[in-house]
Amino acid sequence: MTRTALLTTILVTVIWVAEGFETGVIGPILLLVKEPWGLSAQGTAQLGIASTAGIIVGAALAGRVIDRYGRKVVLLWGVSLFSLFSALCAVSADVGWIMAMRLLGGLALGAVFPIPYLMLSELLGTRSRARMIAAASAMLALSYLIPQAAALAMVGHLPVDLTWRILFLLGALPILAVPFISRYLPESPRWLLLKGRGDDARELVERMEREAGYEHDNHMVHPGIAAIVQAEYDAGTEPGDRRSDLLRRPLLSRFFLCLLICAGASAGTYVLLVYASIMYADMGMSAQGALVTTIGIMIAGAVGAISVGQCADRLGRKKTFLVYSLGAIFGFGLLALSHNIAVAVVCGLVSAFFCTGLVPFTKLFTSEQFPTHARGTAAGFVEAASRCFGGVLVVASIPFIQTNLGTSAPFWFISAIFVLCLGPVMLRARETRGMSIDQAGAV
Repeated sequence: MTRTALLTTILVTVIWVAEGFETGVIGPILLLVKEPWGLSAQGTAQLGIASTAGIIVGAALAGRVIDRYGRKVVLLWGVSLFSLFSALCAVSADVGWIMAMRLLGGLALGAVFPIPYLMLSELLGTRSRARMIAAASAMLALSYLIPQAAALAMVGHLPVDLTWRILFLLGALPILAVPFISRYLPESPRWLLLKGRGDDARELVERMEREAGYEHDNHMVHPGIAAIVQAEYDAGTEPGDRRSDLLRRPLLSRFFLCLLICAGASAGTYVLLVYASIMYADMGMSAQGALVTTIGIMIAGAVGAISVGQCADRLGRKKTFLVYSLGAIFGFGLLALSHNIAVAVVCGLVSAFFCTGLVPFTKLFTSEQFPTHARGTAAGFVEAASRCFGGVLVVASIPFIQTNLGTSAPFWFISAIFVLCLGPVMLRARETRGMSIDQAGAV
């Protein structure tokens, strides 16, 4: 880990914390305002998914922009805009206004979401890629508890009308990180090389070599990787639109496998984020107790995220997905059967460890499936599709499922998603452990 690589990891971790806060802040706000605002179950769901709907569109549209204009430029604009729209949420108690601002902020946030994973996967080496992405992403899981902790600190001490406004204002603080990102965050050397900016890429790589104590050697070349990079660059200089590569084999089949890997993790994580505090409150907990329990669930997810990187390096990508999927099936299955609050809390912790812990693995797997010219586009589409499924379709369907099939039915539903996705992934996914990002994404 050179100084540049470590600084990049720290900066994208700050972005992850901001993203996690912005995504997770709606949970405690809904808990606080549901009764005073007279929100119905449907109104709660609509407010809960407004940001996610924006994220879906933003991620889908931003992928090509990320590949065309670079990771850093899109990151700077995205952070600035979602900070602004978060602050604007605090100026009005009108539900329609807040939904509109959450939607616009989600558009900017969607453009940002894939970038930290892309930058780390394209900057870090083979031995540290999985561990560092997982460790940094654990901060994303931990950041979900920050709004819970902030709400807990204010509940009972400040008026509700002031508390939810402060929570939205806290979501605007990432704007303070923009000058540091602009000055210290490097652009992806692989993207620079692909765009013909070889001098910039060489300067960055040689700087990292000096930081690591190595002398630059032009003759130290991995022939296999060099051939892959050269072939991709040559293909990029040919006339034609390469976006269609995602619609052809083998990238199309890899794209569908990425969707399957994301499905269960996205659905389970969003259900826990949006409904955990409400679920435990409905079981008889106080608002403070429900918030404390949700904080514990987020911590369990962060621990799972740290562990998944170690597992991915030691067991391989496919076995890690198998272990975590089985753990999530076990946790949600027991959660569906539990009627005792204490048992439900333990089951929630187990479910979060394996389900939320699997989230950074899904990003790592996606980044390893595609070549540099299509990596941002593919990551944006996968992000959009997984959030559409988990953050909109599943979250919006929970009230209907509970009303018609019972309160435990959503947990059986999530377990079934993991079961259905396991077979195709285990049979068709490639093992990319030990490969450079160029070799893993090669066509």
